[in-house]
Amino acid sequence: MPTTPPPLPTTGNQLVALLRDAMQPPLEAAFADVVDGLRQPMLDRLERMELDRGPYLEGLLALKDRREAILRGFREDMASAWRIAADGEAAAVRFGEEPAGSVRGLGLVEEDELDVRLATEHLAEAISREWQSELLRLNGYLTWLDMGVRLTPDSAPYSPSRIAMAVYRGFTAASLPGNVRALAVQCCAREFVEVLGPIYENLHARLVRRLGPQDSTGPRMRRAQAIPSSGDEASSEPDWMTRFFVEWDHEDHEAAASADAATLPPALHQLLEESRHQRAREQGMARAAGARTSLSQRELIVALTLLQIASPEVHAEVLANPRQLQAAFKQQIFLQAAQLGVAPEAVAISEADENVVDLVGMLFEVIFRESHLGEEQVHVLGRLMAPMTKVALQDRKLFLQASHSARRLLNLLVEACDGNPGENDAQRLLLEKVKDTVQRLVADFDESQSVFRAARSDFNDFYVHYRAEAEKVEQALAAEQQARDAEADVLAGFAASLDARLQGTDVPAPMRDVLLAGWPAYAARMQALNKPQAAPMMLDGLLRAVDDAQVRQDVRAWHAALDWLQPMWMASGQARPAIAALREQLFSRLVAPHQAAEHAAPPTPAAPAASAPTTVLPGLLEAQEWMEGLQHLDPVMTEYFQHLREGSWLDFVDKDHRVQAGRLSWISPFSRRMMFVNRAGARICVASVQELAVMAQLGRVRMHRDEDAFYSAMQGVVDRLVAPAAS
Repeated sequence: MPTTPPPLPTTGNQLVALLRDAMQPPLEAAFADVVDGLRQPMLDRLERMELDRGPYLEGLLALKDRREAILRGFREDMASAWRIAADGEAAAVRFGEEPAGSVRGLGLVEEDELDVRLATEHLAEAISREWQSELLRLNGYLTWLDMGVRLTPDSAPYSPSRIAMAVYRGFTAASLPGNVRALAVQCCAREFVEVLGPIYENLHARLVRRLGPQDSTGPRMRRAQAIPSSGDEASSEPDWMTRFFVEWDHEDHEAAASADAATLPPALHQLLEESRHQRAREQGMARAAGARTSLSQRELIVALTLLQIASPEVHAEVLANPRQLQAAFKQQIFLQAAQLGVAPEAVAISEADENVVDLVGMLFEVIFRESHLGEEQVHVLGRLMAPMTKVALQDRKLFLQASHSARRLLNLLVEACDGNPGENDAQRLLLEKVKDTVQRLVADFDESQSVFRAARSDFNDFYVHYRAEAEKVEQALAAEQQARDAEADVLAGFAASLDARLQGTDVPAPMRDVLLAGWPAYAARMQALNKPQAAPMMLDGLLRAVDDAQVRQDVRAWHAALDWLQPMWMASGQARPAIAALREQLFSRLVAPHQAAEHAAPPTPAAPAASAPTTVLPGLLEAQEWMEGLQHLDPVMTEYFQHLREGSWLDFVDKDHRVQAGRLSWISPFSRRMMFVNRAGARICVASVQELAVMAQLGRVRMHRDEDAFYSAMQGVVDRLVAPAAS
């Protein structure tokens, strides 16, 4: 939330007008595009749901004829919302909140109308879920409104609930049948939601230019590359977006709409050119000065399209060495240009276009290096290089907007593959869906980026179900782990109680060992059975009987004392013969310790704790490493893990150097131990703060890349470009 008001006085009405002018026209245009293309998605949905088209045909045919009524209803409802906001009120955004006398109140409604309302609520939820971070940034500016305007995140005209209500009223104004309206709103949840992200981002950019950035939306600093430790110096370097794109976008905002606008800022172009010239000098590959055929951008895009649809063998050549992806990718573009009648050795690309090609090649190199992908997954995702290059050549928003459809699809596909070994049916189905999505995009993408939106929507529907199942597994693991920790906490409490009770008593060592081993568990079991006094009474009676036996030194007295242990042994679930053997062994040690010692086998010397074969965390931390690391804990690392939040990602590296990404899913309220799970919801490890700090010192745990694969890879590319320039 902002801590200071805007630098210039801005009334609430002025801010509302600013929001309306920035949002209303593109929102109406986006909704018109969705309505124009709605008939086929509705037919596809009917087919997927295996519903009879008959009851829907009349309404489907009426969609085109009633287009203007739908758009007018949407436009008038949104305009009314902005007018009401400027007057200092909040428009109704939920069913049942309509003004008194409205026919759309909370009374009984028909089944079809109920379906429409449910679809409207689901649309609002989908918008909120997809664009949560963008909405949070916009909502932060509401605190700068003056007291005359009362807007909340739920009632603002740009809110998901408000937009979904306008969609509802648009279709209602057209007097379409209820079943058709419900189906239309359901399809909007796929088609309309995708186009709202860029509108929200543009709206936020307008607010930043007018009012200045909030504390939470100022220049982003580079994310730390390693877990902090003692001796680290704090870095305040800006990230790639702030360094190159923010000021360039602000300065060149008007030019961005022109067809000839550059897709990369000049400073980044310069770095890419210097990097290319440096590589050419190092490899002795300076091109001859002979005549070359320079490809126009249109011809370059044709060559990229030929590469996009090329055979798997061609792509296998490009991806043969992921560390030299950039050079192999560009070489294949030159080879594909031969189909345009240009010899590969005579092909030239303009420096601006070649910089974009190089940047995308380097981007995928970094993605493959930072992610944990199998060879087949690299070959599948590598097919996206040509389509992404075509988008980068023509649309600067790919780098400016985190909501760009191509960028979001790439992030989603990388996330689905990252650390997914395909070990179970769900993981294998997800990888197959990734493969199908990439193949569909490669086959269909030509010029319109709507292919990316459709592919992302379809894949996201599948991925949401996958994540929901993974979350169920994760929740079950958390509940199981919490039960274990609660049990351990109870046992620790009873053990402490027993230790305090035994202080100052003259209990023989064999009896003390038996009590320490079994009484805390017995006490916990009795407490669970709602018999909290059973264990303390048994302990008191046993100690009195032991005192009596030690005074009398009588066999019968020791047997009487051992009788007190019988309930504890029986509650442990052991068989009667085993209990009898335990009793006999303890009796011999108590009554005739010297004779028992003479006939006992010589004791085996205990192995040093450092060489114990047991592990603290299997595959991640050995007992010896734990003991040594515990003596030299890094306080900065320890503090870092103490403040680690749920949802944070770390990379875990086992003894065989296998890397697996894990998310902090749960922190024990008892022991503060942390449970990390992979994307499938399976448990990776449960560790304490100290264990994590020791693992970090050993390099067994490290920072995970930003979950936005595109953003993180761009930072890696910029680091790679800047390092030679700095030296």
